[in-house]
Amino acid sequence: MTTPHETPDPLRDSLTLEAAHLAERAVRAVRAAFGIAGAAALIAGVLLLVLPQHTIVVLAVIVGAWLVVAGGVRIVLGLFGRSIGVGHRVLGVLLGTLMLVGGVVALRDLALATTTLLFLIAIVVGVGWIVEGIMAVSEAGASRSAAWSRVYGIVSVLGGIAILAVPAWSGFWLLMVAGVILIVLGLLGLMRAFSFGRGLLGRVRGQQR
Repeated sequence: MTTPHETPDPLRDSLTLEAAHLAERAVRAVRAAFGIAGAAALIAGVLLLVLPQHTIVVLAVIVGAWLVVAGGVRIVLGLFGRSIGVGHRVLGVLLGTLMLVGGVVALRDLALATTTLLFLIAIVVGVGWIVEGIMAVSEAGASRSAAWSRVYGIVSVLGGIAILAVPAWSGFWLLMVAGVILIVLGLLGLMRAFSFGRGLLGRVRGQQR
């Protein structure tokens, strides 16, 4: 989205996710996508912290499942969000596919030795969060929900960097850190879902009365 004082940038505008530029159906789809991904992250984070079996296999299963859900949501939104900018749709499909593949890899290789599996999950989680964060920041526009998207993206990128920067995480601490970050991302994701296009949908309901 551009203001009267800004030079139009077609590439930037095609990547930005602005509710004002979307059809009502697309706004609802984006809200649902943010909500599903946020709820999945929140549930995954809580499970990581409360399950008594604090093992790297539990981490692999839960985080792998979250990556599959989050990546799948991105892909579906990219394929079927017809009123969303082409650049955003293409980026969503590409990054969603990367997340989906990472989740499948994490779920498929559960029989690996603990050390190898720990390294694999650290790579998958770190890269997955960085990818998700980049996507969130790129789609933030100038609407009221943009701040939540930027905060979500920054937290996601920093979380991914933290995981990748400390390759010697023990299974327990990796699980704890991943759980806390997932809970934060889940709450921020739900806030994005709640705030995205809220004013637009309110006006639509007012016109329908």
